[in-house]
This record gives sequence, C-alpha cells and structure tokens, in this order.
Amino acid sequence: MLTPGSVPEPTTSVEPAVLTALYVTALIAGVLGAACVYLVMFNDLDESELVTITPLWFFPIVFGLYGFVSQRLLRRISAGHAGTLSQAARMSIDVAGFWALPALFPFLVLRWRNSLLVSLAAAVFWAVLLWFFFAAVFPTL
Repeated sequence: MLTPGSVPEPTTSVEPAVLTALYVTALIAGVLGAACVYLVMFNDLDESELVTITPLWFFPIVFGLYGFVSQRLLRRISAGHAGTLSQAARMSIDVAGFWALPALFPFLVLRWRNSLLVSLAAAVFWAVLLWFFFAAVFPTL
C-alpha cells in the first residue's frame, strides 16, 4: 500500500531470472515425468516400480513450486510487506486458510532469503515425508 512519500513496490524480481528459469524447467520436467509415468507407462509398471520412480517426478515438481512460492514471499519482504520469510508465509496462510499450513510449513521455520536454498530445504522436507509414507504407511495399506 502506498502512502504519500512512500516508494512504490519494485516491479523486478528480487533474484536472478535464471532461478525462475530453473524453477520453470524443474516444474515442467516433473509434470512431464508424472504424465509419462501415469499416462504412458502405467500399465507396464508394477506397484514397486511406481513407488521407486515417484521421486523422479515428485521432487522436480516440489522444487519448482517451492521456488516460485519462495520468490513470491521474498518479493513481499523486499516490498516491505513483511520483515521475514515466516511473516510473509503467515500472510499467505491468512489469505489461503489453514489448509495451506502444511505446504507453507518450511517457510515458517526457515530464515534464509535465497529461494534456491529454501526450495532445496523444502524438497528435503518433503523427501523425508515421502520416505516416511513409503516406509511406514504405504506397506500397511
């Protein structure tokens, strides 16, 4: 929000465009990988093979999405709407509702101002959750 004498929000990205290109590439690769697995190769793979190759499409999607979200949150910080990544994430939770809390959890605990580091940490967070699901929950289903 602009007040008299305030500086308008920056219109450029906080981070280099190459990071945005990296996130787009990862996201597209992940979506294409999932489409290939589930639309083309699904009948040729058994359940254990599907579980084994899940990280090949899941993590590029997670990395790309978290890259975009972290860049958006960092833009909020640079525009002065939030002071920390956690505050920016809380603003998003206020808008989206508490259902967004699991997806935004990594942003609530991380203090970095680099979308690449945040995206990698979030991908590791979801890797642990995916491993736990496949190791503990999935075998009992």
